[in-house]
Amino acid sequence: MSPNSLFTIPRLQKLGIRLNLILLGIILFFLVSSGYGIWTLQQQSAQFKTITQTYYDRAMLAAELSRDAELIATKAMEQTLTQRLSSIDANILQDDLTRTFTVARDRLNAQSSEEQAVLANIDRLTQPYFNQLTTFYTFIELQQRLEQEMDTLNFIRVKLTTPYLPEFKGINIETFDALMTSASNATLQLLDAHSPGLIARRDSKINSAIVALSSLSALDESQKRDRDALVANINQTRELKEQLDQSHLKTLAAMRKTRLQAQRLSSVCFDFYLLVKARAQNASQKHSQLIERVTLQIALFSSAFLGLIGVAYWLIRHYIVRRLNRLSFVMSQHAIGYPERIPEDGNDEITVISKTFAQFVAANNHAQDEAQRAKKVAEKANERLRELNAILHQQSNTDELTQIPNRRSFFHWLNTIGPELSAKEQSVSIFMIDIDWFKSYNDHYGHQAGDVCLHQIAQLLRDVTKESSGMLARYGGEEFIVAIPDISPEQANTFGQAILDAIEHAQIPHGYSPKHHITVSIGVSTAYEGCADHSCEKLISNADQALYEAKALGRASVVSNVMKDSL
Repeated sequence: MSPNSLFTIPRLQKLGIRLNLILLGIILFFLVSSGYGIWTLQQQSAQFKTITQTYYDRAMLAAELSRDAELIATKAMEQTLTQRLSSIDANILQDDLTRTFTVARDRLNAQSSEEQAVLANIDRLTQPYFNQLTTFYTFIELQQRLEQEMDTLNFIRVKLTTPYLPEFKGINIETFDALMTSASNATLQLLDAHSPGLIARRDSKINSAIVALSSLSALDESQKRDRDALVANINQTRELKEQLDQSHLKTLAAMRKTRLQAQRLSSVCFDFYLLVKARAQNASQKHSQLIERVTLQIALFSSAFLGLIGVAYWLIRHYIVRRLNRLSFVMSQHAIGYPERIPEDGNDEITVISKTFAQFVAANNHAQDEAQRAKKVAEKANERLRELNAILHQQSNTDELTQIPNRRSFFHWLNTIGPELSAKEQSVSIFMIDIDWFKSYNDHYGHQAGDVCLHQIAQLLRDVTKESSGMLARYGGEEFIVAIPDISPEQANTFGQAILDAIEHAQIPHGYSPKHHITVSIGVSTAYEGCADHSCEKLISNADQALYEAKALGRASVVSNVMKDSL
């Protein structure tokens, strides 16, 4: 299969084309159903507007007229019972109620002979009702005025019956106050009485109190004035009580007549409301039938729309989501190292993705195999390089002739261990070892024999120093150097003597030396607190100086030198 054929998909088999067709079909169906719904709603709105303007508005006006007629009578009765018109102008209140009813009536018109007859009857009853309402409010105002006068008399009477102070000199104050209070209380009881019998008894009690007050003697001028004023107040209260009772009876009669005419007017208004309501109910029933048809049609379109959505969901789920989920699972398994078969069936974009991923997996596997092979080659090369580095490191730190550490290795060790010994305040001893008369050995036995001799001496020194924790190295030429930490000058001198004995015991022939065998001279220098930085160089210099002293003493000897700075 060529790469071009892998990405070639027939037009109608492309997922994008299929999804676009499905969505376009759903959108077209939605537009058609929405257009039909809008057209139906417009018809419904027009019909509803007709019903509202023609029937319901008139029904509401008729109900409002009936309510206003009843409200006028109710408010009038309420004001009579609660007596709350003391701070309200009755004429203004009447005008407001009349205006409310008139405005509602002017907005009504008749659309049938029955309605015309009812409206004519309403107009016939309206003016007599308002005239009676005016008479009714006139009686209310008269009664309120009388009640206000009664309140004034009551206030004056209460003030007159206030008890006198105890300092008053004259008649017994308690007797005078008691009579005044008794007359006032009898007057209050008279105001609360309504039946003829109670009124007669309260009036008799008032007369008795007045007689008792009139019979009092030894009153001063102030008491006389208060008594006379109280008697005059009581007489005025009784007269005003009679006027209030007559006004109350007239008001009740006017209220009953007003209520009767209000009921007649309200009943006629309610009849008109029933006529309009019946016509509105008929129009509403027709509108409800239209709503039912529209609801059924909308339900059918909605069911079809849901069906299309269900089919589209199944197609998308079957041809796209399910395959994408499978491909996603396979790819995730490959990612965690559990490869599964890559689905490559079909001929659409998902198939292209699957085949592309398969090629990627194959290329990745091939690259991993190549990488593994390259890794193994690199590991072998690195291993060989480490071996060469180890050999090079050993060669750079080992004396090639004697196969012991060289001078550079010794100084590296000393620079590393020296500061540690100084920090721990431990001593360190340096041994400078030189082969005696080695030049004559080379001159007579040859350099090759000299090399052999150097190698033998190095092995002997290694044997002697191997038990210690020190460092042995070839310092240069026929010189060797040994560093041993944490030993005293006495122990260092003993260790130097052990080296001399080992070389002496080996009996390496040397016919051109006084002892006829190889001997060495040793210079020892010891520092009590280790060495660091330049002190190590000074320690080696002192050991070298001690070596010269040993040679000056005839060689084959040990000379020790302790650094004075460390003492």
